[in-house]
Amino acid sequence: MEISTEKVLKQDVVKPFGMQDKIGYMLGDLGNDLFFQFVSGYLMLFYTDVLGITAGAVGTMLVVARIWDAINDPMMGTFVDRRKVGKNGKFRPYLLYAALPVTIMGFLTFTAIPGIPDNLKLVYAYVTYIGFGMCYTAINIPYGSLASVMTTDPVERTSLSTFRSIGALIANLAIMIIVPKLVFIDGVATAGGFMKAAAVFVVCSNLCYFGAFKLTTERVKHKAQETKEKASFVKTVKTLLSNRALIGLMLASFGMLASMMAVNALTPYLYKDYFKAPELISLGGVIGMISSFLILPFLSPLVNKFGKKELSVGTMLIAVVANLALFLMPIKSPYVYMAINFIASIGTGFFNVLIWALVGDAIDYQEYITGKREEGIVYASYSLVRKLGQAIAGGIGGFALTFIGYKAGVATQTPEVAQGIKYIITILPFVSALISTIAMTFVYNLSKTKLAEMTKELELRRG
Repeated sequence: MEISTEKVLKQDVVKPFGMQDKIGYMLGDLGNDLFFQFVSGYLMLFYTDVLGITAGAVGTMLVVARIWDAINDPMMGTFVDRRKVGKNGKFRPYLLYAALPVTIMGFLTFTAIPGIPDNLKLVYAYVTYIGFGMCYTAINIPYGSLASVMTTDPVERTSLSTFRSIGALIANLAIMIIVPKLVFIDGVATAGGFMKAAAVFVVCSNLCYFGAFKLTTERVKHKAQETKEKASFVKTVKTLLSNRALIGLMLASFGMLASMMAVNALTPYLYKDYFKAPELISLGGVIGMISSFLILPFLSPLVNKFGKKELSVGTMLIAVVANLALFLMPIKSPYVYMAINFIASIGTGFFNVLIWALVGDAIDYQEYITGKREEGIVYASYSLVRKLGQAIAGGIGGFALTFIGYKAGVATQTPEVAQGIKYIITILPFVSALISTIAMTFVYNLSKTKLAEMTKELELRRG
């Protein structure tokens, strides 16, 4: 949807943008990611080791569900766009409307119903997981759009992106610390443990969503242009294909996201079956997340000095080398693995934090080459690719486990299967980091100099 004008909501009193908004926006992503990361990191383990569904069937289900999720996103986006601004704003109400449905579906997704026949377990998994995905879309699309109406100031929007990243990091740390302690008993995943963890996240996520609703304020209303150019959709798609910044970012993000989610899903298997140390799942995850916290103070100075593209390429080269070392080295110590993985995480961390700023630059580039401001179609295209990456990730994990001979419902896997898990979980990040580096180097075309030229030209046009 093309935006023609922006104007501040006319209210008697509008609270100025401040720390309250940042904390509220952070709580929104914290609420989202508590269940999203729980699903990403442990759902496959729940299906294979608790429900006893084969890894191949799980992989197929994840691909089907996430492809539907990718289709569902623009549908939900269109529905939200058509909503009129109410007394609580346009996007904030969804933080209340969808909070309970998404958390209840998340709880049901991790519930093993006693006595359910084996032939209905996969059906139950399809229904609950797809239901969770649809409810998650219903809250995540409005939440992601909320930042655009909280402020129009570029610096304030950057701070919202930073706090959003902090919320995601806190959620990841919570998952890494809490879930293994509740789920595993003597190294074995239990149905009761998964239900306890899900119940904890139902409560925590709802509190976060309510906090996000209360603390954030919508200050800006976008007035949509009349839809008289529907016939230009094909032309818009053609211009998207000429947007090198967007295409490069799609390729880089697709590879990185697919690998990251597949690795998250396989990490419990690595510590459980390869290192024989499921009690270290939390520590391994925490060490990987610490790197993301450490880079935050250095992000802005390094971007100002080198540029976003240049910083992304340089740091991803570090990830390429570190992940190649993980794959080639016969690592037997989980602590050696953690140390090298920490270095790799620093390499990918810069790109993952910068991603939303890079998307903004791609949106500007679309305006630069077409003369039109098309935030919606550009962001929707990028979101679609991310969801396809998630679909591929789900398939990779399940199909790879099947290929190496993983036996669902078996407490101890063979040494060959354990070694296969190590190979898979180290080769995927290497390949993805290499693809992302190539895409950002040779396809993404907004260098520091080019970005400055584009920004200056857009300011002249808008002026």
